[in-house]
Amino acid sequence: MKFKISSEELKKIVSISSRVCGVNLTLPVLNNILLTLENGNLQFFSTNLEIGILITIPVNSKEKGKISIPGKIFSEFVNSLPKQDVEINTDNFIVNLKCGDYNAKILGQDPKDFPVLPEIKEKTITNIKSKDLISGFSKVSNIVSPLDTRTEISGILVNFKKDKLIICGTDSIRLAEKTINLSGKIKDFSVIIPQKTTIEIGYIFSEYEGDVGIIVDKSQISFNFNPKNKKDPQINIVSRLIEGSFPEYKEIIPKKIKTESIFKKDEIYNKIKIAGLFSSKIQDIKLKFHPKSSKLSILASSSNIGESQSQLKGKIKGEEMEINLNWKYFIDGLSIMNSSEVLVGVNDATSPIIIRPVGDNTYFYILMPKTV
Repeated sequence: MKFKISSEELKKIVSISSRVCGVNLTLPVLNNILLTLENGNLQFFSTNLEIGILITIPVNSKEKGKISIPGKIFSEFVNSLPKQDVEINTDNFIVNLKCGDYNAKILGQDPKDFPVLPEIKEKTITNIKSKDLISGFSKVSNIVSPLDTRTEISGILVNFKKDKLIICGTDSIRLAEKTINLSGKIKDFSVIIPQKTTIEIGYIFSEYEGDVGIIVDKSQISFNFNPKNKKDPQINIVSRLIEGSFPEYKEIIPKKIKTESIFKKDEIYNKIKIAGLFSSKIQDIKLKFHPKSSKLSILASSSNIGESQSQLKGKIKGEEMEINLNWKYFIDGLSIMNSSEVLVGVNDATSPIIIRPVGDNTYFYILMPKTV
């Protein structure tokens, strides 16, 4: 194997590949990256058996070969190189690297023990812009706990429904849903994806711009990235699916709202955050909605710290209302909304609170109030 590649391109690819390499004591080969060169295509493959990442980029070389190389030392060495071309060749499981004044020999391993990328023998369901997929996952994945003992809510629900992709995440106290419009109609079905997979997709695809083709079978899902710039690499991510049934969450979405209010997002964010400084250990604060004066009172008190009270002007209609809630959970929802104004809907002290970005009906965040 012999090829030349720019150090900047190599840094990005190895950085992506090494994300699923770790300290695996039972299967040390999983700490490696598999390099394959054939027909002018250079491939980097890494996996932790839950997620597999295959990156393919053309190089000007007629040679072919395959070697397994430790991901950590490969990544750290490459990241230290100057902006120059890197010459790489292999000789009997030794990887020789040369970049300017830097030379290194990294001991590789026989590639025959490296796992193969799982193949999904199904057709592409739909294609979606990578930036839309990244945005969708980012709006729901942060509230999910991957350590939850209820495996069905430790991942993200991806619901294919006619011409829409509906993404949902929950930790049983909060829930967020984002709808992405697709260019064509598809068969209705849903799968649950590990939260880690959606985070990796957000990181990896944000490096480039293009379309993502989605393929699904009974136990796996594949995201195949086709770059807009033909010089960028093709990336294939294959992930296992989570078994189980996602909760029937539609029932908790408020159908009617007794008190509806609109506030400037930055203003309510700051006032809630300040009130949080005076909240108790269970992070509760009190909100009082006053439709007649169009004001929201925000109160917090702690026997160890003191108390805080502030008011916020907004557009409020409906009934006088008083609720308690977790302030951190509330601003978690606000922080991922891109609009300048947000709608807050409340029914009573025990029913779910709904928050929406004003002007965007494709996203909502639901939070259960705290009962006193």
